[in-house]
Amino acid sequence: MQNLIRAICLAFILSTAIPAGIAQLRNLSEYLQDRINTDKTYFALKENDAADFGWASEWTHGAANAFPEKAIMFLWHFKDGSKAYTRQGDLLGDAGQSTGYLMSDRSANLEDAHRKKIQPMSKTNYPVKVELWLGEIADSTGFSPETLVDTACFNAQSIEINRSYHFADCQ
Repeated sequence: MQNLIRAICLAFILSTAIPAGIAQLRNLSEYLQDRINTDKTYFALKENDAADFGWASEWTHGAANAFPEKAIMFLWHFKDGSKAYTRQGDLLGDAGQSTGYLMSDRSANLEDAHRKKIQPMSKTNYPVKVELWLGEIADSTGFSPETLVDTACFNAQSIEINRSYHFADCQ
């Protein structure tokens, strides 16, 4: 009888401990919406038309589970109407496992739709909008945006060399 009571107590303890343990193993997102992190998304024009681009996005646990095989990309719109892309990480499903659902990166170059490195920024041609997309990215076909997630804008009339500029919510 005493062994039966121990077995029942042990089973009860394990049944209450396992869900708590599993919840701790899951890496849940602290973010409430999928969006561009405007504090960490920026651009800067350097001397001799060199550039520095930085981008960041926040993801919910739900998005990472709903679209695990989708690539994350930023589409940069420039004042002259040209566009360029940046890739963020590998796939959205990997975001929570390695980054805590905040993904960021930076580069001196962007890419065109066919994945060739470009740097279209100049003192008169700077980013005016950036969009966060989910889609497909392949070396053979390039960027294929499918689902628009968020948009941020830059509304200044000019920029200065060696100064970082951040995006804000679009009006």
